[in-house]
Amino acid sequence: MTSVEVDSATFRDLTLIASAAGITRGEAVALLVERFHEASAAPEQLPPARPTIPVHAIYHGRRVEGEFDSATASLTVTSDPLAGKWFQTPSGAAKAVVAAIKPGVTPNRSGYDFWFVTSTGKTLASVRRPT
Repeated sequence: MTSVEVDSATFRDLTLIASAAGITRGEAVALLVERFHEASAAPEQLPPARPTIPVHAIYHGRRVEGEFDSATASLTVTSDPLAGKWFQTPSGAAKAVVAAIKPGVTPNRSGYDFWFVTSTGKTLASVRRPT
């Protein structure tokens, strides 16, 4: 039989694992090694990509790009002036764009009318799911 040296904290954890599983500390080590091999052999599964729709808006002569997440109805601006900013709603994104481009203007906008689906040129309302 071969021995393995571990620090006191690891020994305490190993004892806890063995006790919880009703096995010896040696069997607990074997179980942990087996689970490590199983996890290493399992194929990596990436989460499915979210269904995003490229969108854009033109405000005060500036084109702003974004991606609409149809699963959550959220919108991420992908170009200046707010590149990388995520918004819970298209309207929130529209208000932020208006405020960034023309401060002082009342930014209230309907996001579903402000943003356009880039592939069709129709307003975002054309792909809105009924609530």
